[in-house]
Order: sequence, then structure tokens, then C-alpha cells
Amino acid sequence: MNGQIRILIADDHPLLTTGLKMTLEQWDEFLVVGVASNGLQAVELCEKTKPHIVIMDMQMPRMSGREAIEQIKSNIPGVRILAFTTFDDADTVSGAIAAGCDGFLLKVIAPEKLRASLNSIAGGINVYDEDAMSRLRQSMRKKSDIDFSGRELTVLRYVCEGMTNAEIADKMGLRSGTVKNMISLLLSKTNCVSRSQLARYATENHLIS
Repeated sequence: MNGQIRILIADDHPLLTTGLKMTLEQWDEFLVVGVASNGLQAVELCEKTKPHIVIMDMQMPRMSGREAIEQIKSNIPGVRILAFTTFDDADTVSGAIAAGCDGFLLKVIAPEKLRASLNSIAGGINVYDEDAMSRLRQSMRKKSDIDFSGRELTVLRYVCEGMTNAEIADKMGLRSGTVKNMISLLLSKTNCVSRSQLARYATENHLIS
């Protein structure tokens, strides 16, 4: 990416946003273009400031982090979003991924690791906390009744139609990496090991029309 990486911070804790802004501004490659204190403001500022990356807290007033991610991805598909939270429970992780985030990291991350992660995300590489993803997979294996979001059901339908990740991404206005992560999540949820098995699962359980 040429020039500075434009970042919008969305978090309702002033001390955290102040500290995070100061940390990011130590590094020449980043430019903080705005700070939002709630989900709705994050959506509005994203339209105005055109950031490359949004660092999004998942627990936000007025509009949740998940809803804000979905809205931003719908309005400006090219924006990369890092879910940045203190919570690593299965619902928070799966909700962020289903909404279309391009990364999921915990706020306890070391500054230099955050720097490297943001550079990776800006370069098109999705970054997820390994421990959080491991706990998510374990949780999914224990569930007997599986809930699917509307976006996940759409992906399942396209998988059943034999579409590639790139074709699904084009249809849904997402990045191929986001679709790949969503399919990985679906495989974990359903305990399937391949796309063909996933398609069979969807058909046998009447998840698609």
C-alpha cells in the first residue's frame, strides 16, 4: 500500500482510544483519521474519512460492533476491519467473523504485534488470534444445535452451487479472504472436512431452498 495507512478507531472507552491513538501515531506508516465512540458514529465517520482499516470494539453503544462491521462492509466493501476486543468467547468471535471482519485480536496484544498485524491486514492478509480461534472450534464441536446467520446461509447456498471463493466474494461484495474464513468457520461449526461434505450437510439439513 502506497502512502500512510489510514486508520479509524471505534471504541467507547476514552482511555483506550487515547492510548491506542498515541501508540499508532508513534509509527510513521499509520495515520489516525478519526475516533468513534459508538457503532453508529463509526459507520458515519467511515463514510467521511475513508480509512483503510477500522479498529472496531465489539461491545459498542447505539450499534454493536457486529452491526457496525456489517454496515461498513455493505457500504464500503474495500474497508478492512479489525475486531479488537477483550472478549474471546465463541459468540463474540463467530459474530465478528460472520459480520465480515478481516482480523480478530484481543486488546492485551503487545504493541509491536499489533503493528505487524495492522500491516498484514492492510496488505490483504487476515489475522486472527490463535487461542480465540481454537476455543471457537472447540465450542462449535460441542454444539448439537447450530445457528447460522443470514450471511452464512448465503455462503452455504453458493457453496452448494459449486462457486469458488472468488465467485462468492464477487456475488456478496466481500474479499476472497473473508469468504475463505467464513467457509472455515462453517466447516468448524458443522464438523465437515471438505466443501463437498459441507454442501451435503446443507442439503440434508434443509438449510438451503
